[in-house]
Amino acid sequence: IQRELKAFLQDPPEHLSVKVGKNLRVWIVTMQGIGIYKGQTFQLRVKFPNNYPTVPPSVYFLPPHIPTHEHVYTNGDICLSLLGKDWRPTMTAQSIVLSILSILGTATSKTLPMDNARHAQNKPGEYQEHWVYHDDCT
Repeated sequence: IQRELKAFLQDPPEHLSVKVGKNLRVWIVTMQGIGIYKGQTFQLRVKFPNNYPTVPPSVYFLPPHIPTHEHVYTNGDICLSLLGKDWRPTMTAQSIVLSILSILGTATSKTLPMDNARHAQNKPGEYQEHWVYHDDCT
C-alpha cells in the first residue's frame, strides 16, 4: 500500500489526486470530472482490507457529490466488476480509480442504475462478492 501511495503521489494521473490521513489503509481520491461531468468534482473513498491485494479495496463515492451515472448508485457504490469478480491481485488502487474515471468519461447521459431503488439503501463499499453486474445482463 505504501508503494502504491508513493507512486500515486509522485506521478498522479490527470484529473486525480489523493490524500491520506493517519490510517494508510484509507485514501480519499479527488476526481475532476471529465466528459459530461466536466466542471464537477467527486471524492472516492478507497479502503484497503487486511487481505489486500488478494481481495479488492472498497471503493465508493462520498456524498454530497455522487455522479448520476448508470453504474453509480445514489449511496455511492460503483457497479464495476473490477471491484468484485474481475479483481486480480496484480491490479492497483490507481488502476481501479482510473477505470472509474474512464466509465464517467465515456458516459453519454446522466441516468441512474436500473436497480438503484433496491440497492441504494445498502451501506456503500461492501465486498461485491455476489453482485450481478449490469454489463453481465446485456
